Amino acid sequence: MNPIVFDDVTFSYPPDDADELDARELEAESGPAPVISQLSLELPDGLTFVVGPNGIGKSTLMLLAAARLFPQSGTITVMNEPTGSYADAGFDPDLEERRNRVVSFVYQNMEFETESPIGDVLEAVASNSVDPGEASDRFREILEAADLKERLDAHMQELSKGEMQRAIVAMSLLYGSPIVMMDEPVFAVEPARAERLFEYLRESCRRRNHSIYVSAHDVQLARTFSDAVILMHADRLVETGSPAELLDKHRLEEAFKAPWDTLYRRQALYREFLIKSGDA
Repeated sequence: MNPIVFDDVTFSYPPDDADELDARELEAESGPAPVISQLSLELPDGLTFVVGPNGIGKSTLMLLAAARLFPQSGTITVMNEPTGSYADAGFDPDLEERRNRVVSFVYQNMEFETESPIGDVLEAVASNSVDPGEASDRFREILEAADLKERLDAHMQELSKGEMQRAIVAMSLLYGSPIVMMDEPVFAVEPARAERLFEYLRESCRRRNHSIYVSAHDVQLARTFSDAVILMHADRLVETGSPAELLDKHRLEEAFKAPWDTLYRRQALYREFLIKSGDA
């Protein structure tokens, strides 16, 4: 059973929401054409990467799938429940918690302000998770996968950007929603740590029959670790399939409307930037 199904979905941002959009996405998506138009799609299970050009609507697709945004027409079901059932979650804490226990969302550039050390925050998340017993059993292995064991006494404001991202991913795993959306969760994480983390995410999905959806710039990560891919094209075509099928250079050139050499250099420069910037 596919955990999330789009049925003839159309979505546009209203003008009042323009200030909430990323500037690049705003330029591409705030025109007269909908961001998502008459889309019917069954999202794969397992660890799925959402790949496509900047500003094409990857974040929007994930927000719709997570019942954080709602379509103007068509329906989206999450675990057979229409997302419209969660339309008042922003005003109803009990409904918001019910939604989060089905599908949670890791936003890009998430930060937390707290006086507690990161170890205490993670323990609090585990004790309030969907399954506290399982979270307790997995606590140490999640810390190891996120490479946080030596930073448990650090406060949030003391963490590097990469450490903060790894801590937030650890929180999402400890909370234990059966479906998790992660929007650029490792853009500040150096490659070796990102690879270890994604290896764990893939193994966790398979072991627990959960689904994680990740938008990420690094196509090589998607090739190496994804169970499935959602490929969003510059012309708004959306495809699902295996990484072998959708992430070959010819299909990527079609999707990005750019030659492979340009895409490859862009990827290489991005990974080089992460290595130089570091992730303490």
